[in-house]
Amino acid sequence: MSERSATSSEIVQAVPGGEAIHDALYRYGLGVLFAANVFGAGSVYILADTGANFAFSLLWVLPLAFLIDIALHDMSARLAVANEPLADYIVDRLPIGGTGVVVSMSLMSALWAVSNYAVAGAALAWLVPVFDDVIVGIVLAAGAGIAIVQLKVYDRVEAAIAAAVFAVFGSYGLLLAGLDVPWQSVAAGLQPMLESEIGYLTAVIALLGTTVYWPNFFIQSSIRPTKEWSDIWRYRQDNAVGIATTLLIGSFVMIVSAVTLSEGEMTLTGPGVPLADILGQTALVVFMLAVFLASITSATGTLFGAGFMMPQSLGRHTVFGDTAFRRTVVGLIVLSALTALPMLVYTGFGPVQMAIIMPAVNGAIGLPITVFALIGAVNRHDDVDWYENLGFLAAGVVLLVGSLLTVQSLYETIVTIL
Repeated sequence: MSERSATSSEIVQAVPGGEAIHDALYRYGLGVLFAANVFGAGSVYILADTGANFAFSLLWVLPLAFLIDIALHDMSARLAVANEPLADYIVDRLPIGGTGVVVSMSLMSALWAVSNYAVAGAALAWLVPVFDDVIVGIVLAAGAGIAIVQLKVYDRVEAAIAAAVFAVFGSYGLLLAGLDVPWQSVAAGLQPMLESEIGYLTAVIALLGTTVYWPNFFIQSSIRPTKEWSDIWRYRQDNAVGIATTLLIGSFVMIVSAVTLSEGEMTLTGPGVPLADILGQTALVVFMLAVFLASITSATGTLFGAGFMMPQSLGRHTVFGDTAFRRTVVGLIVLSALTALPMLVYTGFGPVQMAIIMPAVNGAIGLPITVFALIGAVNRHDDVDWYENLGFLAAGVVLLVGSLLTVQSLYETIVTIL
């Protein structure tokens, strides 16, 4: 274990149960970080909006996302074991334009942060009426994100994000016990089907974009110097826990929303209505506070991917928390906050609409590029059996076809909002 980790262990020894918590975070913390990246405010609104407007008919996307996510994380884990970051492969494979591709993808990943900071600003304005100003909320949220980056210590970042994730979403599973859920309809929703309706297709790619979270693959492929794991099964165990937790809680949110919310445009407080109806109005305040915290952690954690990608695209060896990493993440936090402000003021986008559309944009463009880069990289740096490649290619084809089918509907949705 590194000197940094040993120091962290000394700190937690002073806390009752601290060693157990530290060990759990070391074993599963990467999966928790990935789950926190996925479960920002954007996912809350996408899942709730999907449940409210399409009932159970899109539940089939979640198990599909699980299979795809497992395959892609297995590829990025192999790159981690070989200590071969994915961004390095893209730059090497595309000697002309590779740096531009990686930098462009880094900027695209910041769209998640743009939407998350917009939601965080709106949530803070709701929570603290004296502000009553989304712009002030965005500035404060961005400041909180910068503070997270300046913690520098990986274990502490994992712990902070873990607390926010489970505070936001753990209660939805409990709600199912008290609801009259039509489980036969739930089972029917697990049967795959596609429709040509614009909203339906946009919802499909938004779900895939927010659950199969491509910045996580860049993070994982670069994490070997921090985690120090040389056994791929440690990554696989961590991945399975993180992905399963993510999609299980996602199904809770979607099912609860399908049962309790009415069809229509999602509002800022909409996903918290089931909590308020059952637990009282105080629960809505707690929900909005959790949305604020989850927005910050997801925005920041997502940009960790760019924190690796941008320096790597310039040929620099980067580890989690070093100067180049932190400067990149802080710079993109500032850029994201500055982008969110004029979008809210001068376009037809509201915070919730941004939270739904931005993952769809990333899913339609960034995700297919990442998948085929992963396939190329893992075949270069690892011995891949033919049946494994078949599975990897199947995942890539599904995402590419999904992107091609939905890009027009996504474009039309954005134009309509603007």
